[in-house]
Formats: sequence, structure tokens, C-alpha cells
Amino acid sequence: MILFLDFDGVLHHQNVTLKRCHPIKRRHLKEDERRFLTRDGKLAKGKNLFEHADRLATALEPFPGVRIVISSTWREHFRPESILHFLPPSLAERVIGHTPFCSQSSEDGTRLCEVQLYLEVNGHAGELWIALDDQARLFLDDDLIPSDNLFLLNGDEGFTDDAAIVFGDFLRAKFGPGAQGGST
Repeated sequence: MILFLDFDGVLHHQNVTLKRCHPIKRRHLKEDERRFLTRDGKLAKGKNLFEHADRLATALEPFPGVRIVISSTWREHFRPESILHFLPPSLAERVIGHTPFCSQSSEDGTRLCEVQLYLEVNGHAGELWIALDDQARLFLDDDLIPSDNLFLLNGDEGFTDDAAIVFGDFLRAKFGPGAQGGST
């Protein structure tokens, strides 16, 4: 199974931006450089870059067959190999690619289009997939109904402990009891 992973609003708070730092340091951010700034320039206290990434890694441990494709807009700003430096090793080793870009007249359904294009172009058509995201409108189909493969999070909270529990149940429901998440 493939997990299409967003970053903002999932692995950390949605309304923050990466603090500017020298490009060389960006790859190996120190703790004080892993702080968020809100869009108005104020420090979002207690918010750290990828603060929920370890929790996601733990939630995926019972599902070793789940592979990750980056669907975050971060793929527009960082080279694919650079993005991996932001993730804990147990998540980074699951990453098999990133979604292509779909040009649409509106943002509604854009990410769903990118997911479908990735699956088709990379020979994964028909494979089980889920998306971990905080924006339902990006997954609207032609009938403006959100994809049932979307696990929607609150972008102000991200992948919390409670979300991790529900996500584990969601994965077990997709795979059946005791399933390991292999590709089927």
C-alpha cells in the first residue's frame, strides 16, 4: 500500500513557515533552527518542524509494507533527496517518490489528480493507497465528494496521539485484522 504524505498540517502545524537559515544549514537544522514562525512573523511557541514525524513512524511500525510518496508542496522547494533529511530514518527509508504536478483551473481535487497521475505513471494503478492530509478540498472528485482514501487531520493539531490511534484503526480497517500492510 502507498501512503501519500503531506507535511504542513500533518507532521507539524499548518500555519507556520520554515525559519530562514543559510541553505547549507537547512539540510542539518539544529534544534533552535527547527522553530516555526507564523505567517505574520511571530514565533509559534512549542511548534517544531516535523514534530509529529516520530509519532507517524511509530504508527506505521505494524505495517511494514506501507510505502510513502511525498505529496506535500515541500517537493516544489526542495530536491527529493533533501526532503529525506527532514524525516526520521524509519520514514525516509519508506519513501519511494513524490507526486507529479497537475495543472487544473482550480485547486479543488488537485492533490487527488496528482495521486492518480503518480499511480498511473509509476505502474501502481489499482494498488491500495491512502492520503494523510489536512485539506479535504484537494481530494474532491468530479462529483465534489472527498476521496474515501483520505485520512483527514486538523491542520492546527496535525498527527496527534489521538490521531495516531484512529489512523492505526483506519489502516487495520483497510487491510483487515492483523494485516501487515503489504502491497496488494
